[in-house]
Amino acid sequence: MDSELQFGVSDEVYALHAEVCKLFTSPVRLKMLELLGKGEITVEELSRIMNISQPNASQHLSLLRKTGVVRARKEGNKTFYSLRDPRLLEAFNNMKAVLSDILKDTKAL
Repeated sequence: MDSELQFGVSDEVYALHAEVCKLFTSPVRLKMLELLGKGEITVEELSRIMNISQPNASQHLSLLRKTGVVRARKEGNKTFYSLRDPRLLEAFNNMKAVLSDILKDTKAL
């Protein structure tokens, strides 16, 4: 039986989900996601706030753009980055809350 018929989601969506989750194995990209959730930002601002080099910030942003998590908008000689969909930040915040609870429970033991 076709998995889309069985689960209601195409294999392509599962594959993209796995790729996006791989991106969030980096604390740097997780912090970027949080900053991008606050609004548009340039690579220069992002690198300054995060205290990382611009090439490093650009490299992380490039990975986020490839999967469609982040979009870029050119204005003159500046590029502004933002989250493609605010639901990504909601998912991130939900996961963060669950993980915080797990840590609290673990420490309570």
